[in-house]
Amino acid sequence: MSTGSSTVTGRAGVRAGGAAGLAVLAGLYLIIGPWVARFGGAAELAVSNTVAGLAIIALAAVRTRDTGPQALTWVLPVLGLWAAVSPLVLRYGDETVPSTGAFAGNVIAGVVVVLSGAALLWRRRAA
Repeated sequence: MSTGSSTVTGRAGVRAGGAAGLAVLAGLYLIIGPWVARFGGAAELAVSNTVAGLAIIALAAVRTRDTGPQALTWVLPVLGLWAAVSPLVLRYGDETVPSTGAFAGNVIAGVVVVLSGAALLWRRRAA
């Protein structure tokens, strides 16, 4: 027989896995986005997205396990916020401005990571 608490824990684990999965997908988009959305000459944004995407994937993958550095979960929403605002922050002088697709993709991926990270933080605090 299953107990009610194991059912609740199982559902929370599925939700956490779903949130981490969304964060991984957003991180993958940030990595491949410079080629998909044609960032053009926005090299700093492409490098920023690659670094942020790799960090998001690593943190989300670690977060799916019950062991490991769970205290770093707060970094996910911060990285998501950075991904969302980085097209505005990383505009230097005469450099090519990121395309509308690059800007929109970063904002959407950033919001997904912020929401996923917040869900994972909420689960961590509830556990």
